[in-house]
Amino acid sequence: MMKCSEEISPNIEIEERMKCSEEIDIEDRGNDFQKSEVNFTGTAEGFNISVAYKDEKEAYEAYCSYAHNNGFSVRKDHHSFWPNSRKIKTKDFVCSKAGFKKQSDLNSQKKCRRSETRTGCPCLIRFSVDEDGNWIVKKFIESHNHDLARLEDRHLLRSCRNIDDERASVLKSMIEAGIRTVDAFSYLADEVGGVENLGFLKMDAYNFIQKEKRSKIEFGDTNALIQLFKDRQVDDSMFAWDVQLDECDSLLNFFWVDGMSRIDYDCFGDVVIFDTSYRLNKYNLVCAPFVGVNNHWQNILLGVAFLSEETIESFTWLFTTFLRIMGDKHPLTIFTDQDQAISRAIEVALPHTRHRLCQWHISKKIPSKVSCFNSNNKVRGLFYKCMSKCDSEVEFERSWNEMILEGNLQTHEWLGDLYKIRSKWSTAFNKEYFSMGILSTQRSESTNNVCHGISKPTSSITECFIGLEKIITNWRRNEQDEDHKCSQSEIVPVIRSSSILKQAARFYSRKLYSFFEEEFLQGVGGMSIDFVSNDSSKFLVNHTENKDQSNPWVVHFDASDCTIQCTCKKFETMGLLCCHSMRVLRQLDIVKIPEKYLMMRWSAKAQKSFYSGYGCLGKGSDSGSGFIFRNHISRFAYQISTRAQGNELAEQYMLGAMKDMAENIDLLVEGKMTNSNFISKSKSRAAPVSAFKDPQKRRPKGISNARLKGYWEKKKQKKRPVMNVKNTSDKGKDIPSPDVYFPSMPECFAEEFINRRKIREEGGSYTPYTRMMMDSFTSELEF
Repeated sequence: MMKCSEEISPNIEIEERMKCSEEIDIEDRGNDFQKSEVNFTGTAEGFNISVAYKDEKEAYEAYCSYAHNNGFSVRKDHHSFWPNSRKIKTKDFVCSKAGFKKQSDLNSQKKCRRSETRTGCPCLIRFSVDEDGNWIVKKFIESHNHDLARLEDRHLLRSCRNIDDERASVLKSMIEAGIRTVDAFSYLADEVGGVENLGFLKMDAYNFIQKEKRSKIEFGDTNALIQLFKDRQVDDSMFAWDVQLDECDSLLNFFWVDGMSRIDYDCFGDVVIFDTSYRLNKYNLVCAPFVGVNNHWQNILLGVAFLSEETIESFTWLFTTFLRIMGDKHPLTIFTDQDQAISRAIEVALPHTRHRLCQWHISKKIPSKVSCFNSNNKVRGLFYKCMSKCDSEVEFERSWNEMILEGNLQTHEWLGDLYKIRSKWSTAFNKEYFSMGILSTQRSESTNNVCHGISKPTSSITECFIGLEKIITNWRRNEQDEDHKCSQSEIVPVIRSSSILKQAARFYSRKLYSFFEEEFLQGVGGMSIDFVSNDSSKFLVNHTENKDQSNPWVVHFDASDCTIQCTCKKFETMGLLCCHSMRVLRQLDIVKIPEKYLMMRWSAKAQKSFYSGYGCLGKGSDSGSGFIFRNHISRFAYQISTRAQGNELAEQYMLGAMKDMAENIDLLVEGKMTNSNFISKSKSRAAPVSAFKDPQKRRPKGISNARLKGYWEKKKQKKRPVMNVKNTSDKGKDIPSPDVYFPSMPECFAEEFINRRKIREEGGSYTPYTRMMMDSFTSELEF
């Protein structure tokens, strides 16, 4: 058998090398390839051709390292297989400039014309693979027909660029934290003293990030999103979601909420802000968050939806789904923009909720709608007074008529339409409805600004979902920080000798105490009493300055039960006593706030105290009391388990307590015990996962982050096809009936709230929401 035993020199002609290779191949025919037959020895410019490598990766990396040191890049080329097998027999690695590209059609037009880089370079290395899988050099050609890269330019060679695991992990973490790719790359480059020492280029970083994003939606964006929902539901038993598909099984709308958001809705879901002005994703879906306010005056997310179109059908589906998942508990007030589709959907799905319009949107429109608004200061002042400065409906009507006459606007169509819905935007018509003093959807707008930082026009819905989860995590971290400050520090009243301020400091959260203290100081120092009735039951309160220019507020006080009412209705709308009431309490030398006016919602321990006020829930013969009981207790148990999670002692204590509780429940059911507590578990509803199609891309040309016109604004005549909700867990279930239950509120609250309109129509009176809340929790307050 002939062997090529002589040492190969870099100067051997190519033809001689091919001849030597051919002789080896001839001798190999019909025989198994043996390692000793190509036992080349020696080193060619730093590359050891006598070393055997265990696999292709090791051989390729070794040759790439040699190429980088010499200034050229490597490309994988031809390979051959063993007969009747898919096992590689030979593999060629060549210089990136080897060969020539095929000539393209000169008549064809290309968007991007790439520069020609290939020169037919003969540099080559051929590896042979034996039966044991060892990679051995069979052929080696070192010469080049082009200039090699300089030392300072070798980091640009393509085959030598690679993002190692450590830097890849850092890069992903920084991107997930919201840092831009270019900034993350600059940080990594500065760490190693420059781009030339990093091992990869900026383009490689962008390609890596895009590859990671595509891997998350390998089986489709929608299916990846639903898989994320399933994963979250495994970790969070109260995580709930629903999707709506069109007739082609493409995603139209989806809604999701986690367990803590459902707990927050129980405690702080009385006022909801809903806005749909944000669109920024590859499918042009509308981001529609449900935003609430907690006891620290912070934003909380009560659920998030993405809608393909702003139609009555879409909003009706969303509000119905929201109510079903939240246990059929209606919010007291919902704030939205002036969209007719939303208004119609609220009338259908939320008949027991007070609908309020955002005053900011109205104020933004009026300069372009009313010509004299900018030129006539009196018209402008009267309009703003009608929006939020009128204390009664009579005062509103008087101010509105004066504005119409002043501006000669009797035939103005836009103002006429606005007047018809005055109960939705003027505070004068909403004095008896709890709204926390909110006038606009600004809190939801601020949520959209946060979304802008985590979403881009090319973002998938999966990326948007993950980004919103981070927002929720940050908000809850802020809430926990504020809870910690309230529990570990004491508020120092501005007047330390005031017993009322001391009482408020012990009860309210830090932010709400600042509101209360401002009202107290304004009442004591800025208000005067002009009239007192003989029995001290009626007071006229006015400003200490400009008494002639303002109407006095009337405060009624009942000494028998310490009931105080003011015509400004601040307590009914905000849950805090107004400065006028404070002045009367000071006049009467009352040194303690009546407990009925300390609203548990604003307490520093509101969430912890909420479920302890269960009281009479579940009593009575109401057919829905069992559902209310299970819902309430399951969420109470969820809240406790969330607080105990992560603390080994707390977890062990809770498990032991639940075990003892289960035994006591069995004894109670059997009649052998009279006292016990109950804990039951509820399961969240989940939609089945199937091969759904991604939403259709609807981004209009030339629009980046602008609010698109709604359904009624565009005056569409054509409706979308019939929509099917793909959620088998809802099969056989009807839309919630008007007999709505409030699972997380005492039963008497729900009845009073639902029937309040009926009572008013019959000429009776009803108890405002804030007073109902105070009556229920009075027994729970301790000072």
